[in-house]
Amino acid sequence: MLKVSLMWFGSLFVPVLCFSQTAFEGTWRPDPQRPDPSSKPETIEIADGTYACLSCAPPYKVPADGRDHAVTGNPYFETLSVDVVDARTVRRTAKRGGQTVAEMLDVISADGKSRKGTQTLMGMMPKTVELRSTYSRIAAGPAKSHALSGQWRALEMDLTNHDEDTTYKVTGKTIAMTDRLGRSFTATVDGPDAPYLGDRTFTSVSLRLIDPHTLEESDKKDGKVVHINRWAIDSDGKTVHATFDDTHGHVQHQTGHRISP
Repeated sequence: MLKVSLMWFGSLFVPVLCFSQTAFEGTWRPDPQRPDPSSKPETIEIADGTYACLSCAPPYKVPADGRDHAVTGNPYFETLSVDVVDARTVRRTAKRGGQTVAEMLDVISADGKSRKGTQTLMGMMPKTVELRSTYSRIAAGPAKSHALSGQWRALEMDLTNHDEDTTYKVTGKTIAMTDRLGRSFTATVDGPDAPYLGDRTFTSVSLRLIDPHTLEESDKKDGKVVHINRWAIDSDGKTVHATFDDTHGHVQHQTGHRISP
């Protein structure tokens, strides 16, 4: 659960075209994330008063009674409460250290074939954000189980308020980044590490020009690289292709587009 892709946790798109100021200076927005159709589906079961996330790593079960219950081994939260609102609606609240880190509401369509999810995330990013997701059913749950039960394929995810819209200002070989989350840095391409401000996940950043159309950003924590992003801009100067590497074997891809010069 907490199907928030790690793409949302790095600094956003830094497009480059022959390192021309007019090519990548401006404001950029990530396109909605569309997960790989071959990725593992989400498997949930709510039956006999119990909520089970069978596809989570590790899988877990908790009573669906609206109260906080311990969940072990999950990297994002320590307790979870599950409230079955009605036959097609389920609300979940996740906490860590006694503090709410996520509130999730899932609503199943009347025909049971689709699902809409809203996740409000606190403490994972510099400010609270809302993520909306859509899913399609690929398998039904057990007989007499809740409508949320079964296997689901994520179709699309996006931040509701476009909190990662990012603006770049270029002066010579120096890029100044700011975004709506309050993050910022000013770094020289192929230069030394620069301070990364506004995000406790990173303390510094370095930029490297791979080729005239591709820039690599290394986000660091106390001098150690913890996230590597590559940005490749199309020849139209309007579209960028991003690759996100968390340095632990997880690599994700996404596109973005220019929304203002």
